[in-house]
Amino acid sequence: MDRTPVLRSRARRAAALALAAAGGGLLTLGLAAPVSAHAALTGTDPEDGATVAVAPAEVSATFSEILDEASTEIAVTDPHGAVLDVADPSYDADTFVQPMLYTTPGEYTVAFRVISEDGHRVDDTITFTVESIPEGLYAPGAEPTAEATTGAEATADPTTQEETSRATGGQTRDEEDSNTGAALAAILLGFLVVVVGGVVLVKTLGRKQKDEGGEAGE
Repeated sequence: MDRTPVLRSRARRAAALALAAAGGGLLTLGLAAPVSAHAALTGTDPEDGATVAVAPAEVSATFSEILDEASTEIAVTDPHGAVLDVADPSYDADTFVQPMLYTTPGEYTVAFRVISEDGHRVDDTITFTVESIPEGLYAPGAEPTAEATTGAEATADPTTQEETSRATGGQTRDEEDSNTGAALAAILLGFLVVVVGGVVLVKTLGRKQKDEGGEAGE
């Protein structure tokens, strides 16, 4: 009896089962991929590491997944490492927006912790540098006072002050002192001339009177 057809049928059946198993494995991997994904940072404003001329009122960060507000933690630190007491962030699906306050120009850090859909914790930071701080964005007790501003102007670079004075036709302190000394010297010289002249005049008049007295006696 020829068993070739039977063997061929069994081979076809085994190949079909192998293909089915392989397809099932690929489907399982495809379904498992989204479940095992972690929340990833996709963008920030301002950008991480950026330097901005004016401090922004808020910082935002966008992720690859919707954020869980209850598990998200955010902390803001100033250039000295002090943690700032800022308002609570707001959320818009996959983005959080953190209101900001500042103490001094320099580098600020926004540290955050989020939980992805599979429960994986993601810790990361955003750092950026500000060159100036507008009014209203200073942390309590950090806003410069009028006295501090006046003191900063008074301690400006002397070279800059001298150049400004010359450009405006004014005089520096050294020039004023030199002019004052010259004026005093001129006054003293004039006074000395008057005194010497008076002495000479008195001697001349005395000699003249003496000569006239001698002639009258003859």
